[in-house]
Amino acid sequence: MILMGKKGGPLKASRLGQVGIVVNDIDKTIDYFKSTFGIQPWSIVEAVPDVAVARGEAIDMQAKMAMAQAGSVQLELIEPLAEIALYSDFLREKGEGLHHLGFFVRNIKERLAEAERTGIEVLLYGKIAQLGLTVEYVYLDTTPIGGVIMEFIQVSFLGIALPMWAPLLTMGTRLQEKLGL
Repeated sequence: MILMGKKGGPLKASRLGQVGIVVNDIDKTIDYFKSTFGIQPWSIVEAVPDVAVARGEAIDMQAKMAMAQAGSVQLELIEPLAEIALYSDFLREKGEGLHHLGFFVRNIKERLAEAERTGIEVLLYGKIAQLGLTVEYVYLDTTPIGGVIMEFIQVSFLGIALPMWAPLLTMGTRLQEKLGL
């Protein structure tokens, strides 16, 4: 497996944007982070991707996810609602904890192709599209060195790639609260 090649590496990671944590009980974990660390507000969604391909095979996926900003980094909590090997196996084998580090990018297709060229296994490719907003993400198996999955995330609106900007998540969360969603 090649992680570095040219100056900066073929998969040069942008600034860390997300820390993904797999949990058994998302509500309990949110309460803990709120009461102990003051991390809030949280945007909570039940995610069913339009496309989910794990190790080359289409899968059904359903998970409860919660996101909040902790400074410039997004915390993502993931509670599998169905048997999803990537998350369920993690919980069985390791218990709750750090699952992945996410990097927001504007060229996910190029990153995916480069990962394949460098021999890094793609664990999961997913795509969620709603109301013109599209989130594409790819988990790369970088666990043999470093012990953690690396994720690339691309957010776009009407086909235009957007940076994942902390105030955008906060505004969306507040709108979700006001509308009672």
